[in-house]
Amino acid sequence: MTKQKLYILILVVLSTGWLIRCDHGLGLLESKITGRLHYLNVDMRPDYVESVRVVALVHFPPQGLGDLVYTNSGVGFRGDESSYDLPAPLATYEMVAAIWRKQGKDWDYSNILGIYGFDPINYTFETIPVTLDKSHPVADSVDIYCDWSLITTQVHARSGTLVGSPKRLE
Repeated sequence: MTKQKLYILILVVLSTGWLIRCDHGLGLLESKITGRLHYLNVDMRPDYVESVRVVALVHFPPQGLGDLVYTNSGVGFRGDESSYDLPAPLATYEMVAAIWRKQGKDWDYSNILGIYGFDPINYTFETIPVTLDKSHPVADSVDIYCDWSLITTQVHARSGTLVGSPKRLE
C-alpha cells in the first residue's frame, strides 16, 4: 500500500468516527400536548380570521419567548371541531389556549379564542395546568372550547366600546 492510500484510509476512518460523534440536531420531541378544539357560536366566526394556533405557556403572563410553545402551523377552524398536536418540552404549562390571527396581520398572542379549562355551560374560566414529565410525556384530551363570540367582544373592548355579550350555551 502506498503512503498516499494509507493517508486517505486513515483520514476516512478518522472522519467517520468524527461524524458518528456529531450532534445531529434537536431531533423530534417525544413529548407533546394533544386534544381537540371545539368551536362554539360558529355562525359568529368573522371572515377576517386567517388562522388559529394552539399555544402553551410555562408562565402566565409570559416572561419571555422561552415561556411559549405553539403549533408550527394553523389548526383547522372552518368546522365545529378540529384536532391539534403540539410538540412541547417536558415542563408544567400554566395555560394552554387557542389564539386567532387576523388576515394580513402578525400573530397577537392576546387574541385568545379559548382556554383549556373554559366551561361553556356555566361560562366560567379556570386555567388548568398541564404537566409533561418523563413518566407522562404526552398529555392527551386537552380539549379547548373556543367561542367565536369572544372575538367580537375583544375587538369592541379594544376600541373602548363593549357591544353585546357572548352567547351562552344552554
